Amino acid sequence: MLRARLLGAATATALTAKTAQSFFGGDPAPPPHAGPVTAESVLISARAIAAVAKIGFVCTADPGGGAPHCRVMDLRGPTDDSLTITLVTRATTRKAGELARDARCTVAFHGGSARAGGENGYLSLGGSATALAAPAARRAAWKESWTLFHTAPEVPDSGVVVYEFAPDVVELVDNDRWLRGDWRPVTLRRRDGAWVV
Repeated sequence: MLRARLLGAATATALTAKTAQSFFGGDPAPPPHAGPVTAESVLISARAIAAVAKIGFVCTADPGGGAPHCRVMDLRGPTDDSLTITLVTRATTRKAGELARDARCTVAFHGGSARAGGENGYLSLGGSATALAAPAARRAAWKESWTLFHTAPEVPDSGVVVYEFAPDVVELVDNDRWLRGDWRPVTLRRRDGAWVV
């Protein structure tokens, strides 16, 4: 029994640093991101996390000053460096009422990844949601999977509200690309129309 324990300890000690970095099993953790963390490298990570997640949390302000109200939603985007996201709901929902009172909200994604055992960190975006009024803008922002649950956006008096969410703060942890080489989140802020680390 003692011999088996000693052999097990010796084997564990002999693990390479590369293998030991793998917190989640499977492939070893990817090497740290090369070079300094830039706005461009963070935006690449942000789009990748959202693309893998597809489903996100939308958190709106409680009108009474209590804890934010969060719900899981099927979101569209982001597809470019603006990180703009569109979302849809019915005009009679609590979230529509909350966004009418206070357009500020947070959209967050859990970053699943096959390479990181489904634990690739997260993406959190803070900004404001604006209801789109023009039929052409509503159609351009539409995601076809929404038609299963909502009336098409060009139908008059459909009771559907299509929002464009524009973030001004980004926070993320990307364990797939390992931006910092540690677990600290990276934050971007939009200043004068540009993202700044």
